[in-house]
Amino acid sequence: MRPAAAPPRTGRIVAMMVKLVFRGLAAHRARLLLSVVAVVAGVAFVSGTLIFSATLSRSFDRAFDDLGRGTDTVVRARQSFRTGPGERAAPRPVPASALAAVRRAPGVAKAEGVITGFAAAVDRQGRIAGAEPQTGVAWSGDRDLSLTRLTAGAPPRAPDEVAMDATTARDARYRVGDRVTVALRSGTRTFRLTGLFRVGDSALGSSISMTAFAPDAAPRLLGQRPGTYERIVVHADGGVTQERLRDAVAAVLPPGVEAVTGAEAAAEQAGPLKDIIKIMRTFLLVFALIAVFVGSFIIFNTFAMLVGGRVRELALLRAVGASRGQVTRSILGEAAGVGLAGSTLGLAAGAVVALGLARLMTLVTGGEELPFGPLALPASAVLAAYLVGTPVALAAAFVPARRAARIPPVAALREDAAPPRPLRRRALGGCAVLAVGGILAAAGLAGDGTSGLTLAGTGAALLFAGVVVVSPALSRPVARVLARPFARFGGGAGRMGARNAVRDPRQTSATASALTIGLALIATVSIIVQSLAASVDRQLEAALTADYQVTGRSQVTPVEAGAAAAVGRVPGVRAAIPVRTARFRLEGAVQAATAGSPGELLAHFRLPLQQGSAAVRGEDLLVGRSVARDRGWRIGGTIPGEYQDGTRRTFRIAGIYADRPALTPSAPTVIIDWAGYRAHDPDAPIERIEVTVAGARRAALESALAPWPNLELKDRAQVKDDAAGEIDLFLTLVLGLLVLSVLVAALGIVNTLALAVTERTREIGLLRAVGTQRRQLRRMIRYEAVVVSLFGAVLGVGTGSVLGVVLQKAIAGGEDGMEVLAVPYGRLALCVAAAAAIGVVAAVWPAARAARLDILQAIATD
Repeated sequence: MRPAAAPPRTGRIVAMMVKLVFRGLAAHRARLLLSVVAVVAGVAFVSGTLIFSATLSRSFDRAFDDLGRGTDTVVRARQSFRTGPGERAAPRPVPASALAAVRRAPGVAKAEGVITGFAAAVDRQGRIAGAEPQTGVAWSGDRDLSLTRLTAGAPPRAPDEVAMDATTARDARYRVGDRVTVALRSGTRTFRLTGLFRVGDSALGSSISMTAFAPDAAPRLLGQRPGTYERIVVHADGGVTQERLRDAVAAVLPPGVEAVTGAEAAAEQAGPLKDIIKIMRTFLLVFALIAVFVGSFIIFNTFAMLVGGRVRELALLRAVGASRGQVTRSILGEAAGVGLAGSTLGLAAGAVVALGLARLMTLVTGGEELPFGPLALPASAVLAAYLVGTPVALAAAFVPARRAARIPPVAALREDAAPPRPLRRRALGGCAVLAVGGILAAAGLAGDGTSGLTLAGTGAALLFAGVVVVSPALSRPVARVLARPFARFGGGAGRMGARNAVRDPRQTSATASALTIGLALIATVSIIVQSLAASVDRQLEAALTADYQVTGRSQVTPVEAGAAAAVGRVPGVRAAIPVRTARFRLEGAVQAATAGSPGELLAHFRLPLQQGSAAVRGEDLLVGRSVARDRGWRIGGTIPGEYQDGTRRTFRIAGIYADRPALTPSAPTVIIDWAGYRAHDPDAPIERIEVTVAGARRAALESALAPWPNLELKDRAQVKDDAAGEIDLFLTLVLGLLVLSVLVAALGIVNTLALAVTERTREIGLLRAVGTQRRQLRRMIRYEAVVVSLFGAVLGVGTGSVLGVVLQKAIAGGEDGMEVLAVPYGRLALCVAAAAAIGVVAAVWPAARAARLDILQAIATD
C-alpha cells in the first residue's frame, strides 16, 4: 500500500512547488524587476535589429518593384561580370539599331531607349543640391516605361529647358520658370525650369535626385555616345509573361546584347543593397549579443543574492520533502518567468529600437533618409526574442539554483548562514587561465601572419576570461585601495560605505563584472581604432605624393577628364594625373587595377620597380610585391583573364614593384596600360586627379575647377582629415553601441544595491537607531556604489588596455600592419570618471529606499 501512496504525495509536492514558483515571482517582483529590464534591453536590441533589417529589406523590395513597374524586359549590353555596390562604372552602351529589332519582336507592346548620365542641380549659393546620386535622364512621358510623374508645369522640349524632381527643386529653392544651373560632366550650364515631377510612387523615389532634359538634347548633354542607349526597356502586350517576352526579344538581338526580365533586373539592383543590409544586421547583432551577455551577469547576481537571502525558506522546503531537483526547478521556474516576461516586453520594445536604428543610420549616411516604411515583424524576430531571453535567464540562474538545491534541511534550524567558501581554488583556476592566455599571446606576438594573429587573439580572450574568474580574489585588495580616500575624507559614512564594498568579495565582483566587460570592450576598441588612425596618418604622410587631389563630392560622383585638362593648364602645375579604375577577371576573380601610363604612375607614386620593365602595353601588368606574393605570381607568368566586354585574353606579369602598406588607399596595387585597356572599357571612371604643383596657388586651381561644382579640391591635410574622419565615425558608432552594455551594467549596480538594502534591513534599522541620519545613510550607499563602480572600471579599462595592446602588436607583425600604437589616455580616463558617475546615479534609488525605512520595523526584521 505504501508504494501506491507515493505518487499522490509526489504530485502534491509538485503542485506545491509550482505554486511556490508563482508566489516567489510575486513576492520578489520588485527584486526581479531590474533583471527583467536587463533581459528586455538585450532582447529589444536583438529583435529590433531583425525588425529593422526586415523592414528595410521589404521597403527596398517594394521600392524597386515600384521603380520597375511597367518594365517587363530590359535589353542591355552583355557583361562578363558586374561591379560591386558603390563602385563607379559606366555600363556598356546598346546600339540604337537594336531598338528597331526589339519593337518588331512578338509580344512587344512598346519599347524605348533609355539615356542617363550625371546631372546635378546647383543651388543659388553654388552648391550641389539633392541627394546622391544625381542623375540626368531624357524626358519620357510614357507611364509604363518611365519613372517620372509630372506634378507641375510642362515637360522640357527645347535644348535649354529642364524638368526637375520636386524634392531637389525645393532643396535648391527653385520654382517653375526660374533659370537654374545644372552641373554636367562637361561643366555647368543654365536652363529654364519648365516642370516638376516625382520619381515613382515609393518612399525611395523621394530620395532620388533627377533632372530631365529634352529627348533630342539629352544624349549630347549627358555624354551618351551617338547612336547608342544605356539600355532598352520593353513593355509587354496584355497576357504575355515576362519570361516569354524576354525569350522573344532575345531571339532578335545582335551579338553582345542580352535581355533579362524586369524582375531579374530589379533583383540585380536590389542585390547589393540587400548584401549591405545583411552585413549591417550582423554588425548590430554582435553588439546586441554583447548586451545580452552583460545582462546575464545581472540575472546571475540577482538569483545568487535571492538564494542567499532565502536559505531558511529553501531548507524548510527540503525538510518537508522537496527533493534537490524540485528546489532547483523552482528557482529555474522563477528564472523562466523572468525570461518570458523580459522576452515579451523586449519584443515589443524592439519596434522602438528599430525606429531608433533607422534614425541612427540616417545620421551615419549624412542625413539621407532611408526608405523605411511600416514596420515588419519577421518570424525570426519573434523566435530570437524567446530563444535568446529565456535561455539566457535560465543559464544565468542555473548555478544559483544548484546552490539552492544543496542547502541541507538542518539549515532551517540555524540562525546564521553557512560561511562562504574560500576563494583559493577560484583564484588558482583564474591564474592558470591567465598563464595559458599569456603564453598564447606571447606566442602570437612572436609568430607571423594569420596564425600569429589567431594565437594572439585566443590568448587575449583567455586573458579576459582569466580576469573575470580571478576578479573575486582581486576585489578585496583593489576595493580597499579605491575605498581609502572615501574612508579618510568621507567621515563615518565613507568608512561604512568602504567596508560594505569590501566585506563580500563575490558580491562586489559579480556586481562589477558587467561594467568590467563593457568598459573592457570600449578600451580595447578605442586602442585598436586609435592605433589604426595613427597608422593611417603616418602611412598617408609617407605615401601621399600629390600636393592636391581632385575628387567627386561623393563616392558615385564622376570626375570628368576635362577637369584634369583644365587643372593641367594652370600655371605652376607640374602634373595632373587622372587615376582610372580598370576591372577585369583573373583566375575567376574580379581584379581591380589602376589604368594609366605605367611609367608615369610608378614615378608619381614613388614605387620602385624591383623586377621586370615598366615599358608595358596591351595585356601586360605591373603588380605590387605583396599582391604578387599573395597570388603566387612571378615575372613572365601568364594568367587567363577576361575583360568586362567578354573579350578573353592572356595577361602577363611584366614587372613587380615595391608597393605601399595595405592601410594606404592611394597607391595602386596593380597597373595596366590605359592605351590598351580603353578599347575594352572606354568609359572607365576616373576616381581622382593627382595634382603636383611648383608654385601654383590654390585659388587658381579652384578657379579652373569652377565649371565642375560636383568636384572638390583637397590638399594633403584635408585628405588625411577625411581618412581620420571616417575612422572617427566608425569609432563613434561602435562606442555608441557599446554604451548600451554599460547602461545594462548600471542596471546591475542598481539591482545589487537594492537587494543589499533589503538584505541589510535590520542593520540599517540599527544604524538609524544609534543616531545615523538619513543623509549619512544615503552617502554611505553612494560611497559603496562608487567604490564598486570604480573597481569594475579599473579592472575593465586595465584589462581592455592590455588586450588592445596585445591585438595591436599582433596586427603590427606584418609589413602592412597597424604599425603605430596609440593609447587614448583621455578617453580611458573619461571611462573611469564615467564609471564613478554611474555609481552615484545607480545609488539614488537604493539610497532613497534605505533612508525611508521605518526604524522599528527594520529592527524587527528577521
